[in-house]
Amino acid sequence: MKVVRALWDSWEDGAVIRDVDTGRYLDRSRLHHINFHGSRFAVRGPSITPRPPQGQPVVAVLAHGVADYRFAAQAADIVYVTPQDIDDARAVVTRLQAAQEQVGRPGPPLKIFADLLVLLDESWPAAADRRARWDELAGEPLTSDAEIFVGSPAVLAERLARWRAVGLDGFRLRPGSAADDLVAISRGLVPELRNQGLLPRVHEGATRATLRERLGLGRPANRYAA
Repeated sequence: MKVVRALWDSWEDGAVIRDVDTGRYLDRSRLHHINFHGSRFAVRGPSITPRPPQGQPVVAVLAHGVADYRFAAQAADIVYVTPQDIDDARAVVTRLQAAQEQVGRPGPPLKIFADLLVLLDESWPAAADRRARWDELAGEPLTSDAEIFVGSPAVLAERLARWRAVGLDGFRLRPGSAADDLVAISRGLVPELRNQGLLPRVHEGATRATLRERLGLGRPANRYAA
Protein backbone atom coordinates (compact mmCIF):
# COMPACT_ATOMS: atom_id res chain seq x y z
CA MET A 1 0.00 0.00 0.00
CA LYS A 2 2.90 2.38 0.66
CA VAL A 3 4.18 1.77 -2.88
CA VAL A 4 0.78 2.17 -4.51
CA ARG A 5 0.02 5.39 -2.64
CA ALA A 6 3.45 6.79 -3.56
CA LEU A 7 2.82 5.93 -7.23
CA TRP A 8 -0.55 7.69 -7.12
CA ASP A 9 1.32 10.81 -5.94
CA SER A 10 4.23 10.45 -8.39
CA TRP A 11 2.49 12.81 -10.82
CA GLU A 12 1.73 16.17 -9.26
CA ASP A 13 -1.55 17.84 -10.11
CA GLY A 14 -1.01 19.87 -13.25
CA ALA A 15 1.81 17.67 -14.57
CA VAL A 16 -0.05 17.40 -17.90
CA ILE A 17 0.33 20.85 -19.49
CA ARG A 18 -0.40 20.23 -23.22
CA ASP A 19 1.69 23.24 -24.27
CA VAL A 20 1.15 23.46 -28.03
CA ASP A 21 3.63 26.30 -28.58
CA THR A 22 6.57 24.35 -27.15
CA GLY A 23 5.30 20.89 -28.05
CA ARG A 24 5.50 19.81 -24.40
CA TYR A 25 2.81 17.46 -23.17
CA LEU A 26 4.24 17.09 -19.66
CA ASP A 27 6.03 19.24 -17.13
CA ARG A 28 8.72 16.71 -16.23
CA SER A 29 9.58 18.61 -13.04
CA ARG A 30 6.20 17.47 -11.69
CA LEU A 31 6.93 13.76 -12.18
CA HIS A 32 8.79 11.97 -9.41
CA HIS A 33 10.68 8.71 -8.92
CA ILE A 34 9.48 6.97 -5.76
CA ASN A 35 12.67 4.84 -5.53
CA PHE A 36 11.19 2.10 -3.34
CA HIS A 37 13.51 -0.77 -2.38
CA GLY A 38 12.01 -3.62 -0.37
CA SER A 39 13.06 -7.13 0.59
CA ARG A 40 11.06 -8.66 -2.27
CA PHE A 41 10.87 -6.05 -5.02
CA ALA A 42 11.87 -2.54 -6.03
CA VAL A 43 9.92 0.18 -7.86
CA ARG A 44 11.58 3.25 -9.33
CA GLY A 45 8.48 5.00 -10.68
CA PRO A 46 6.85 7.24 -11.62
CA SER A 47 3.47 5.73 -12.41
CA ILE A 48 2.55 5.20 -16.07
CA THR A 49 -0.67 7.21 -15.63
CA PRO A 50 -1.44 10.67 -14.17
CA ARG A 51 -2.69 11.17 -10.63
CA PRO A 52 -6.39 10.25 -10.29
CA PRO A 53 -8.98 13.06 -10.17
CA GLN A 54 -9.71 12.10 -6.53
CA GLY A 55 -6.04 12.53 -5.66
CA GLN A 56 -6.00 8.92 -4.51
CA PRO A 57 -8.69 6.26 -4.97
CA VAL A 58 -10.55 5.17 -1.85
CA VAL A 59 -8.75 2.27 -0.11
CA ALA A 60 -11.07 -0.13 1.72
CA VAL A 61 -10.22 -3.19 3.83
CA LEU A 62 -12.44 -5.98 5.17
CA ALA A 63 -11.22 -6.75 8.69
CA HIS A 64 -12.06 -9.66 10.96
CA GLY A 65 -9.32 -9.52 13.58
CA VAL A 66 -6.60 -7.57 15.35
CA ALA A 67 -3.97 -7.95 12.60
CA ASP A 68 -6.51 -6.75 10.02
CA TYR A 69 -7.42 -3.80 12.27
CA ARG A 70 -3.76 -2.69 12.42
CA PHE A 71 -3.37 -2.97 8.64
CA ALA A 72 -6.57 -0.97 8.09
CA ALA A 73 -5.42 1.68 10.56
CA GLN A 74 -2.12 2.01 8.69
CA ALA A 75 -3.25 1.78 5.08
CA ALA A 76 -6.99 2.26 4.51
CA ASP A 77 -9.55 5.02 4.28
CA ILE A 78 -12.47 2.72 5.13
CA VAL A 79 -12.63 -0.52 7.07
CA TYR A 80 -15.54 -2.95 6.70
CA VAL A 81 -16.28 -4.98 9.84
CA THR A 82 -18.75 -7.76 10.61
CA PRO A 83 -20.19 -7.35 14.13
CA GLN A 84 -22.91 -9.78 15.16
CA ASP A 85 -24.83 -7.46 17.51
CA ILE A 86 -24.68 -3.95 18.97
CA ASP A 87 -22.34 -4.94 21.83
CA ASP A 88 -19.98 -6.56 19.34
CA ALA A 89 -20.14 -3.42 17.18
CA ARG A 90 -19.20 -1.25 20.16
CA ALA A 91 -16.25 -3.53 20.97
CA VAL A 92 -15.02 -3.52 17.35
CA VAL A 93 -15.11 0.29 17.23
CA THR A 94 -13.07 0.42 20.47
CA ARG A 95 -10.47 -2.01 19.07
CA LEU A 96 -10.17 -0.04 15.83
CA GLN A 97 -9.70 3.22 17.70
CA ALA A 98 -6.98 1.55 19.78
CA ALA A 99 -5.30 0.24 16.60
CA GLN A 100 -5.20 3.75 15.15
CA GLU A 101 -3.49 5.03 18.30
CA GLN A 102 -0.99 2.14 18.28
CA VAL A 103 0.14 2.77 14.69
CA GLY A 104 0.09 6.55 15.10
CA ARG A 105 -2.35 7.03 12.24
CA PRO A 106 -1.80 10.37 10.52
CA GLY A 107 -4.56 12.43 9.00
CA PRO A 108 -8.30 11.81 9.39
CA PRO A 109 -9.59 8.85 11.43
CA LEU A 110 -10.55 5.60 9.77
CA LYS A 111 -14.14 5.36 8.51
CA ILE A 112 -15.81 2.29 10.04
CA PHE A 113 -18.59 0.58 8.07
CA ALA A 114 -20.46 -2.50 9.28
CA ASP A 115 -21.48 -5.23 6.83
CA LEU A 116 -24.94 -6.79 7.00
CA LEU A 117 -26.53 -9.43 4.81
CA VAL A 118 -30.18 -8.39 4.46
CA LEU A 119 -33.37 -10.21 3.48
CA LEU A 120 -36.13 -7.62 3.38
CA ASP A 121 -39.88 -7.87 2.93
CA GLU A 122 -43.01 -6.02 4.07
CA SER A 123 -42.99 -7.96 7.36
CA TRP A 124 -40.78 -10.28 9.36
CA PRO A 125 -42.92 -13.38 8.62
CA ALA A 126 -42.68 -12.78 4.86
CA ALA A 127 -38.91 -12.30 4.99
CA ALA A 128 -38.48 -15.29 7.32
CA ASP A 129 -40.55 -17.46 4.99
CA ARG A 130 -38.24 -16.57 2.08
CA ARG A 131 -35.18 -17.47 4.14
CA ALA A 132 -36.78 -20.77 5.12
CA ARG A 133 -37.41 -21.58 1.44
CA TRP A 134 -33.76 -20.80 0.63
CA ASP A 135 -32.56 -23.05 3.46
CA GLU A 136 -34.80 -25.85 2.20
CA LEU A 137 -33.55 -25.52 -1.37
CA ALA A 138 -29.90 -25.39 -0.26
CA GLY A 139 -30.28 -28.24 2.19
CA GLU A 140 -28.55 -26.22 4.92
CA PRO A 141 -29.03 -22.91 6.81
CA LEU A 142 -27.88 -19.67 5.21
CA THR A 143 -24.61 -18.51 6.78
CA SER A 144 -22.43 -15.41 6.47
CA ASP A 145 -19.42 -13.79 8.13
CA ALA A 146 -21.71 -10.78 8.71
CA GLU A 147 -24.93 -10.61 10.69
CA ILE A 148 -27.98 -11.73 8.72
CA PHE A 149 -30.93 -9.38 9.10
CA VAL A 150 -34.38 -10.74 8.28
CA GLY A 151 -37.32 -8.36 8.47
CA SER A 152 -38.85 -5.13 7.18
CA PRO A 153 -37.08 -1.98 5.96
CA ALA A 154 -38.56 0.03 8.85
CA VAL A 155 -37.12 -2.29 11.50
CA LEU A 156 -33.75 -2.37 9.71
CA ALA A 157 -33.63 1.44 9.68
CA GLU A 158 -34.19 1.46 13.45
CA ARG A 159 -31.40 -1.08 13.95
CA LEU A 160 -28.97 0.89 11.79
CA ALA A 161 -29.73 4.01 13.84
CA ARG A 162 -28.93 2.15 17.10
CA TRP A 163 -25.72 0.68 15.69
CA ARG A 164 -24.59 4.03 14.32
CA ALA A 165 -24.84 5.51 17.81
CA VAL A 166 -21.97 3.29 19.05
CA GLY A 167 -19.48 4.89 16.64
CA LEU A 168 -20.04 3.36 13.22
CA ASP A 169 -19.79 5.76 10.28
CA GLY A 170 -21.98 3.76 7.94
CA PHE A 171 -23.02 0.39 6.59
CA ARG A 172 -22.41 -1.83 3.59
CA LEU A 173 -25.57 -3.82 2.91
CA ARG A 174 -25.27 -7.12 1.08
CA PRO A 175 -28.58 -7.95 -0.63
CA GLY A 176 -29.49 -11.59 -0.06
CA SER A 177 -31.07 -11.51 -3.52
CA ALA A 178 -30.35 -8.81 -6.08
CA ALA A 179 -33.79 -9.34 -7.62
CA ASP A 180 -35.66 -8.86 -4.33
CA ASP A 181 -33.50 -7.22 -1.69
CA LEU A 182 -31.72 -4.64 -3.84
CA VAL A 183 -35.15 -3.31 -4.83
CA ALA A 184 -36.30 -3.40 -1.21
CA ILE A 185 -33.24 -1.41 -0.15
CA SER A 186 -33.73 1.30 -2.79
CA ARG A 187 -37.51 1.57 -2.57
CA GLY A 188 -38.17 0.63 1.05
CA LEU A 189 -35.10 1.24 3.20
CA VAL A 190 -33.79 4.45 1.62
CA PRO A 191 -37.03 6.41 2.30
CA GLU A 192 -37.06 5.13 5.90
CA LEU A 193 -33.46 6.28 6.44
CA ARG A 194 -34.21 9.69 4.95
CA ASN A 195 -37.27 10.08 7.16
CA GLN A 196 -35.07 9.41 10.21
CA GLY A 197 -32.41 11.88 9.04
CA LEU A 198 -29.81 9.10 8.58
CA LEU A 199 -29.44 9.59 4.83
CA PRO A 200 -29.27 12.96 3.06
CA ARG A 201 -31.80 13.94 0.45
CA VAL A 202 -30.48 13.86 -3.08
CA HIS A 203 -29.23 17.34 -3.90
CA GLU A 204 -28.19 19.01 -7.12
CA GLY A 205 -24.64 18.10 -8.04
CA ALA A 206 -24.56 14.93 -5.92
CA THR A 207 -24.19 12.73 -8.99
CA ARG A 208 -21.12 14.71 -10.04
CA ALA A 209 -19.32 14.29 -6.71
CA THR A 210 -16.41 11.89 -6.46
CA LEU A 211 -16.64 8.78 -4.30
CA ARG A 212 -14.29 10.40 -1.79
CA GLU A 213 -16.60 13.41 -1.50
CA ARG A 214 -19.69 11.23 -1.14
CA LEU A 215 -17.98 9.36 1.72
CA GLY A 216 -16.85 12.55 3.47
CA LEU A 217 -13.17 11.93 2.72
CA GLY A 218 -10.94 14.86 1.88
CA ARG A 219 -8.75 14.98 -1.21
CA PRO A 220 -5.23 13.91 -0.11
CA ALA A 221 -2.39 16.39 -0.57
CA ASN A 222 0.39 15.23 -2.90
CA ARG A 223 3.45 14.27 -0.86
CA TYR A 224 5.83 15.57 -3.57
CA ALA A 225 4.19 18.95 -4.24
CA ALA A 226 5.67 20.48 -1.09
